[in-house]
Amino acid sequence: MGAAGFVLVGFNGTATNLAFDDITETFASVPETTTAFVASGYLIGTAALLPLAGRIADRRGRVRMFQLGVLLFAVTAALSALAPNVWVLIGARVLQSIGGALVIPASLSMVLPLFPDHRRSTAVTSWAAAGPLSAAISPSVSAAILQISSWRWLFLLSAPIGVLVWLVGRRLLEEQPVASSKGRLDMVGSALGTVAIAALVFAIGKGDDWGWTSVAILISFGVAAGSLVGFFAQSRRHPEPLIDLSLFRIRQVWMTNLANTFVSVTSLAIWLVWPLYLQRVWDYSSLQVGLALTPGPIAAATMSMLGGRIADRVGHRIPIVVGSLVMVFAVGWFVFVIPPDGSYVTGFLPGIFAFGFGWGFSSPTMNSFALEAVPEPQWGSMNAAFNMLRNVAGAIGVAAAVAIVGSRDRADLIEAFDRAYVFFLVFTVAAALVVALAYPKRNGV
Repeated sequence: MGAAGFVLVGFNGTATNLAFDDITETFASVPETTTAFVASGYLIGTAALLPLAGRIADRRGRVRMFQLGVLLFAVTAALSALAPNVWVLIGARVLQSIGGALVIPASLSMVLPLFPDHRRSTAVTSWAAAGPLSAAISPSVSAAILQISSWRWLFLLSAPIGVLVWLVGRRLLEEQPVASSKGRLDMVGSALGTVAIAALVFAIGKGDDWGWTSVAILISFGVAAGSLVGFFAQSRRHPEPLIDLSLFRIRQVWMTNLANTFVSVTSLAIWLVWPLYLQRVWDYSSLQVGLALTPGPIAAATMSMLGGRIADRVGHRIPIVVGSLVMVFAVGWFVFVIPPDGSYVTGFLPGIFAFGFGWGFSSPTMNSFALEAVPEPQWGSMNAAFNMLRNVAGAIGVAAAVAIVGSRDRADLIEAFDRAYVFFLVFTVAAALVVALAYPKRNGV
């Protein structure tokens, strides 16, 4: 059931990326950098609320929070489908992020205690494989819907699926006892974190439109910096912080989270850029785009499960290092190899397949490696922190990529996509360097 909830969240995110051009056409009077908040607004809300949601799940019941999150996700999916304008759509997506934030940490932490220690890497990576598995299903299904209908049906489809998961969960899920502290939650830290993330993503997304030195953008960067400093200060002095900063003194925790942050700038945003590239440069239809994207998530789902089994047997190092290097190759392929009018089989497919392979092999294994270093009562919080950083990075990546790519009628369209791929390559290389230089040699082969 935990994986089913994660599939629901993953399907919705991939479908939104695929429908981005259709949404921008529906709200043609709105700048694309504003419409991008349909995607990045969800990521901002999820990232900001994940640590709080993880804490609440650890205290109030992981199954209870999972069920609440799934139901809220379904309701707000219906609201998104019925949105009369882009502002209502963005608002509905932000509300939906609350449901996603409740589902993600609880969906793993509620089942992890059921597995013995020697199988937990397999459990984490199997759970993580649900994300790319949903992404594998989503492009073709979403493309078929877009071919015969509109993007509104993509959101509407999540509503009955969410209700079904909730109903089945009521019958099958049982709450597991968790030993956790009962101190007060850090609501001030949650507010400061939300403001910091939102202001930073807003500044990155609108900087090109408004001017990087404009008063509004400079104020946004200032608010982001001030709120971030306040968040860290609050986390240090609060008895029960949303993120226990002391955990980041552990080498495998800070290494995996830093590498995860860098690679997530690419791994979440590139799935928005690829459909735009295929539609705008190669003139693919929605159905062609959906079919073209499918091999990447299939590779990711397959390698997620394989990576977990290898980590359980010989340690985490091999899947993390190899996967990180393969992702560098994959993004480099789009920078140096892919021709603007090339064949899909020889031009696009090798890059997207390699990226799915590399991400699936390394990223879920990083998550299990981070969880391995913390005690059970903090699994929900640690998983929330890992996915919070992933979503923060993804929101930044989406905002930056949309700003770099720009509108579909720009004169330097191909060059704009080239700049986006170089942007992704920088962060993917940074993640690989963190893994190569900081991996604790004593843990695994």
